[in-house]
Parts: sequence; structure tokens; C-alpha cells
Amino acid sequence: MSNRTPHNGENDPFPCFYCCNHSLLVRKVTNVRMNKRIGYILLLLVCACAMISCDSAVETKSEPDVVFVTTPHKIVREMLKLAGVVKDDVVYDLGSGDGRIVIAAARDFGARGVGIDIDPKLVAESKENARKAMVSERVTFIEQDVSKADIRQATVVALYMLPAVNKQLLPKFFGELQPGTRVVSHRFEIGDWKPDMTLKAYDTTVYLSIIPADVHGDWRLAVSNDKETRHYGLTLRQKYQELEGALKDDNRSFSVAATRLQGREITISIVDTIGGQRFLMELEGLVNGDTLEGTALVTDARHPLPASYTWNGVRTAK
Repeated sequence: MSNRTPHNGENDPFPCFYCCNHSLLVRKVTNVRMNKRIGYILLLLVCACAMISCDSAVETKSEPDVVFVTTPHKIVREMLKLAGVVKDDVVYDLGSGDGRIVIAAARDFGARGVGIDIDPKLVAESKENARKAMVSERVTFIEQDVSKADIRQATVVALYMLPAVNKQLLPKFFGELQPGTRVVSHRFEIGDWKPDMTLKAYDTTVYLSIIPADVHGDWRLAVSNDKETRHYGLTLRQKYQELEGALKDDNRSFSVAATRLQGREITISIVDTIGGQRFLMELEGLVNGDTLEGTALVTDARHPLPASYTWNGVRTAK
């Protein structure tokens, strides 16, 4: 029987070779597994960064907001007729597609036109269609996002967009278009801006809206005939082309029966009662910035009074 005790490596300066190898093997396997996990994590991070980069690229790329759907030619003609297009007009078509509205405006009404579309293929097709219609010298087609386009030269704007896009364009219309510019929309209204005219034809609807002049504020009016001039204070509150008014002189207030604003043309109807007799004074005129000017018609219960009246106004506060 041996006097040697079993070897456990605790007091041996040279531990068992097997034990050393086993320990190293475990460490190597553990390191390999950790390295693999770190590699997987790094790979996931790279993929995530790539996806974010792709998403950012997609967001910055200009794409059409709506799918191109043509307006039938018979509706195109009704749109241009409702807008009262003439040869002196410049017709802008936002989302011009194959160019048919701009081409029809030039070919059939003698106007000039500008079509704006974000799709380069449709812009190229529009130019070819204009060449075939022999109106290339009167029309221009631009590849651009309609929300970024400069439309200040337009006297007529045509569009066939979804309601959400129409609503987005509303501030642009009032920021860039001059009073009197006609905006004609196929099928959909433009936000909460009520149209001036509505046409139902061929199982669809066309809306005409006219950019109104800015008349909001306080005005000092002078109404004159060949004998005298009377002065009034007029206050107008405006939402698009809809007006609410109040009129007074130094002694009393008058009832504003009706108001109408279409482009730069304004009409104000005022009711007054003198000695039990009712009179109606109707002011018709034009807005030119901070001034108003026109003629007035005064009638009693049945007949216009023979005197001829003119009137003018100056805005004193907005």
C-alpha cells in the first residue's frame, strides 16, 4: 500500500496537465462565445444604422403626394370656361399630369400656361403633347413639387388634388396669388374656403374660388353727390370672401344689410329709415390696397333717387 496521498493539485507546484488544459479549453470556448455575441450585436447595430439611413433617404426624396388620375377632356373644357379663361390669362396647372389643361388653355382659349408636376416622365410626355398640339411656344412644363413652385404670375390656377393636398395649398394661394386670381378645382373643395361658384356636370363637380382682396379693418368713408358729402366710419371683419360690416356716422349706427366681395370688387348694402321711409344705399366699388372707390345708388321703397353719388374710403386700421 502506497504512502502517497491522492493528488488534488492544492499543494503541488506543478498542477495536473489535464486540469490545466481543461481550464484553458473552457476559457477559449467562453471567449469564442462572447466574441460571437459581440459580433452579432455589432452586426445588428450596423443593420439598424443602414435602415435609418435608408429611411432618411426616402424621407428626403420628393415623391408624388397623389396618384396621377386624368381629368376628362370634357371636364377640362368646363373648368376653363367656368374660370373665364381668355387670351390674356396665364393658367397654372398644379399636378399637371400629361399637360392637357395647360394645352387646352393655350389651344382653345389662346392663353399662356405653366404646368407643374413632380414626375419627370409626365413632364416629358406633356412637352411632347404640347408639340403635337402646336402650342409649345405658349406653354411651359416644370418638374417640381407644387408646394415649392412660384405661382405669383398666375391669373388662373387649376388643380385636381385630394382634399388634404388642397388644404395644404390654401395658405400658399393666399400668400402668393393676387386678388382676382381664379382657382378652379375638379371634384374637391379647398379646405374651408367656400367656392364662389359651383358647377355640376358629367357626374362630377367643379369649384371656382376667387382670391379676395384684403379689406379687414376700419375704414373712413366719404359719400358725395353734387350738393354735399357725408362721412361714415365702416368696420369690416373678413374670412376669405365673407364679410361682416358695421357702419356709423357721428350721430348713429346703420344696418349693413349685405356685403359681397369677389376679387377686388366690393358691394356694401346699407339700410336707413328717415321719417318712417326706408332707404337703401348700395355702394359698389373696387379695392386698391388701403383705398376703396366707386359709385353709390340710393333708392327709396320703389325707385332710385335721381341724384348721382360717388364714394371713396381709406383704411385707418387693420
